[in-house]
Amino acid sequence: MNADDKGFIFTIDAFLALIPVFILLMAISSMNQGGLILPSQQVRLSNQAQDALDVMAQYHISESTLIEEMVRMLEVNGTGTSGVDSAGELASVYLKDNLPGMNYELVEMNQLNGKTITSNGTRDNALNMAVGTKNYGNFCFKLYVWD
Repeated sequence: MNADDKGFIFTIDAFLALIPVFILLMAISSMNQGGLILPSQQVRLSNQAQDALDVMAQYHISESTLIEEMVRMLEVNGTGTSGVDSAGELASVYLKDNLPGMNYELVEMNQLNGKTITSNGTRDNALNMAVGTKNYGNFCFKLYVWD
């Protein structure tokens, strides 16, 4: 056996010794990635929340848009239970049709101090949530969506 053969054997020996190290590193790096929220999921939810509110501001029912009708009901019926219930009925029909299988909560932040207008689920245990906002007059609507 000459000197070149010994170098080749040592190189193969070192390479084979590194294989378990690479396997261990791969196992550690792939552990517990199931609970992570991917950026694409967050972007999708953010887009859905904001898009839903933007469409509500453009979606015409009778002579006015959905947001305008909700605000009108809150102004005419007051910001008490009857106004909130009327606005919630309008919003829930639209949101159920346009956010199928998703949890959501629509709140008004300015006039109702964060009171819920309509919801489909509770935000308490939501892990991946996004929010969209839309202002109309003195009203500020926030739509929370989550999986």
